[in-house]
Order: sequence, then C-alpha cells, then structure tokens
Amino acid sequence: MLLSKQTLRRILGILWLIDGLFQLQPHMFTMDLINGVMAPIVQSQPGPLAVNLQWIVAVATQHIILLNLIVTFVQIALGFLLIIGYRVRETVIASVVWSLIVWYGGEGMNMLFTGQASILTGAPGAVLLYPLLGFLVYPRKASSQTASEDTVLSQIHFHRIMAGFWIFAAILQLQPYWWQPGQISQTLSDIMGQGGLNGLLIDPILKELSTLTASIEVPLNILLIVSFLALGIGLAISREERLRPFLIASLVASFLIWWIAEGLGMVFTGMTTDFNSGLLLIVMVLACWPKTAFFHAPQDSGISEAKVMLQERS
Repeated sequence: MLLSKQTLRRILGILWLIDGLFQLQPHMFTMDLINGVMAPIVQSQPGPLAVNLQWIVAVATQHIILLNLIVTFVQIALGFLLIIGYRVRETVIASVVWSLIVWYGGEGMNMLFTGQASILTGAPGAVLLYPLLGFLVYPRKASSQTASEDTVLSQIHFHRIMAGFWIFAAILQLQPYWWQPGQISQTLSDIMGQGGLNGLLIDPILKELSTLTASIEVPLNILLIVSFLALGIGLAISREERLRPFLIASLVASFLIWWIAEGLGMVFTGMTTDFNSGLLLIVMVLACWPKTAFFHAPQDSGISEAKVMLQERS
C-alpha cells in the first residue's frame, strides 16, 4: 500500500504525541477545559448516561491539574512508543483502552446517543479512529515487529471499514435533528469566534458558508447522504483496480469536512485536544491506498489477485 506499516505506525505515534502536547496548552489547566470541552457533552444525553458524565465532570473539576497531567503523560508515552516501535502490540492494546476511556469520559461517546451526532461534528470521534489505525499496524506475532509483517487488519479489511464508515455517516444524517431548519448552518457557526489564528484563517470562510447553507439545508443534507452512501457502496463493491476514484473522492470529502465543518480541528485556538476526525479520515484513506504500480498493471498480464496481495505486503 501507499503507506508502509512502519510509516503508518510512526504517523499514528506522531498524532498521539501531538495530542499529548495539546494538553500542555495553558487553557487546559484552567476551567476552560471543563466548560469548553467536557461540560457540553452532558447536554442532551440520555438520563443515566448524563448522570454518570456529570459525575465525571465534577471529579475532573476538583482535580483538573492532575487529570490534565495524566492525560498528557499517557498520550505522549503512547506516541513515543509507537514512533520508536517498542512493544507495538502492548502499546496498541493500551491505546485502545485509553481511547475508549477518553471517548466515553471526555467526549460522551461523541453524542452518538443524543440524536445529534454527525460526521460534521466529528462523530464517531477522532479518538475512536486511533484504535482502527492501531490494528492496521498491530503485528500478529509478538516475536516479529518488522514493517512487512502480517497485521491484524489487512488492507482489504480496511477498505471495508472505510466503506462502513461512510455508510454510517449517511445514516447519521438521516436523523430527524439534521432535517430541522438551521442545524447545518448552526454547526458551522458554532466553531466561529474561538479566537487565535482561526479568526483569520477559518472564520471568514465559515461566515460565508453558514449564511449560504441556511437557505438550502434540506437539499444539502440530501446531497450529503447521497454522497456518503455513494462513497461507502463504491468502496464496498468495487474491485481493487477500480478503487482509486472512490479513494480520491474520500480524500477530498475528508479534507473538506476537516476544513469546513471542523475548522481544521481548531488547532489554532489554543483549546483543542486533538486534530478531530477529519485528519484521521485522511490518514485512513491513505492507509487504504494501494501502491501506484497496482493501477498500472496490464489487465491481461495474468497476475492473480493473490499475487497482488503478496506484492502489497512486501
């Protein structure tokens, strides 16, 4: 594939490392972390879940500095271990456990049970996509940690995961919440005015788009649903040699979501905790990308699918 297992492992490690460094931003040691990141996830949650999340927010409020230091240490450690390739299996397992903890306690499962979740708001959550990439570099054999070894998820499996993701994104847009007037434009407006370089790089574009989408929300939502379904079905049923157009479209869609709907992860505001799901989707698409030579192989060359798969692993 385009990204070797070793390169993908290092990219994943760099993302974890930077996420840890994000936690060292000054605002993260103040109530801004609670009020701006954690408290909003309690809203609209089902009763029992809201109570539990409210308790987590209360505990975090009392121990905010300690909590932030723990998050910083864990994520920097995960990133460093993945970058150097030390104990990859154990590190990937630890990252899965940590991702689930953060996904639940820190992100409220990205609002999936509120009826308001959408790929436009980052669902199902960037931190939930880390384990998927982790399993793509997770070696089957503990005694071998080379870049060319077999891993738990193959590239074929990952194509199907990407297909499922886009279909899931379409299903989320079918929720009644996204057919109500003003929801899409409000989503764009909510990430405006967060300060930092976003005011210069992101806000002017979002202001125009928010005004434009306000009058065409139903057709726009239909377009999103159809587009996501087309990407999902295309990735699911296309043969390997015909995947490239759908991968290119997925790459473009992922970047537009990251830029327009997620404000490039709000990394210029001083209040972000990760890059949001858009950048992770871009990495996932690249992880699905076969080697360039694959697309130029003559159709009558007689190369079997099994041989192509062996070439991808080498």
